[in-house]
Amino acid sequence: MKFACSSSELVNAVSTASRVMAVRSPKEALEGVLLEAGQGTLKVTASDGNMTSITCMSAEVEEAGSVIIPGKLLGDVVRRLPTGTVNASMKERVLTLRCGVSRISITGREAEDFPMPEEGGFEYEISLPQPMIKEIIQQISFAVPLEDQRVVLTGGFLNLADGKLDMVGLDGFRMAVRSASVSDTLLRAKAIIPAKALGEIEKLMGDDENEMARLCFARNRVMVASGQTRLYAQLIEGEYIDYKRVIPKSFNTTVKIDRQLFTDSVDRAALIARMSKNNLIKFEISQGLMVISAVSDMGDAREELECETEGPELAISFNVKYLTEFARVSAGEELTMRFGNAISPCVITQGDGEFIYLVLPVRTNAQ
Repeated sequence: MKFACSSSELVNAVSTASRVMAVRSPKEALEGVLLEAGQGTLKVTASDGNMTSITCMSAEVEEAGSVIIPGKLLGDVVRRLPTGTVNASMKERVLTLRCGVSRISITGREAEDFPMPEEGGFEYEISLPQPMIKEIIQQISFAVPLEDQRVVLTGGFLNLADGKLDMVGLDGFRMAVRSASVSDTLLRAKAIIPAKALGEIEKLMGDDENEMARLCFARNRVMVASGQTRLYAQLIEGEYIDYKRVIPKSFNTTVKIDRQLFTDSVDRAALIARMSKNNLIKFEISQGLMVISAVSDMGDAREELECETEGPELAISFNVKYLTEFARVSAGEELTMRFGNAISPCVITQGDGEFIYLVLPVRTNAQ
């Protein structure tokens, strides 16, 4: 194998692969990065057994070939190479990289040991703008638990039907639902994408509205193609919770409030709430006013916000973590908050309801 390529492109491709690569695995090949050179392209692949990343980059290939190189060492080496053209050559599984004044050789292993994902057999496909995918994942992934006895909850649920895409993150205390119109498709599909895969998909997405990403689904796997990278991941099998039934249908108290004022106030009150043993933040709602407060041994905080209110007065408390995580991903100018009573779920929506956040309150001695 013999090829030349840009050092910066090589760093980006290996960095993308390293995020997916297994740190420790009974299959030693999965602790490495597969390099394949041929037909003007260098293909950089890594896998942890459940998720595989393949990045194709341009290269001047003089001699085709392939090899598995220890992933951590390769990443450390390419990040430290000088800027310029990397000239690579291999003899008897020893890969030599030359760039500027540097020359480093690394011993690899046979490429045949690397397990590759199944390429075809996808049942349906949809293309979406990359910024849309990025925002959707950001707005639901914080509510997806990394561990749960109910394995189906450790992934984000994708539900595509009637020209509408819903993605859902849910644990035992809160639920985030992000919807988007995709009326150009009549596809109907359901999939549970593991939390780790969601994080990697988000990292692949850019901010250019004109750049699209392809999502291809089979019964138990998904492939996401963005730019020069394809990400393959195993889906979580099982029946997801009927998330639409979780959302209450009736409420007693409704608040409409400026989103930025609300999130800034929550952020300030959280500084005190995190110092307390119970991590509580309290809302007191009266006519035209919301008071946000927190108390700890270190001090107290109080924020008074003007708002539009309908319904009876209410005092309700929440775990501050569940409000600050929502605040970080909310968007738009206004939030609508709906309450039943002090012990029933609060439902927060932004804009025309494309983002719904449900959070359970915390019972206090006063309730």
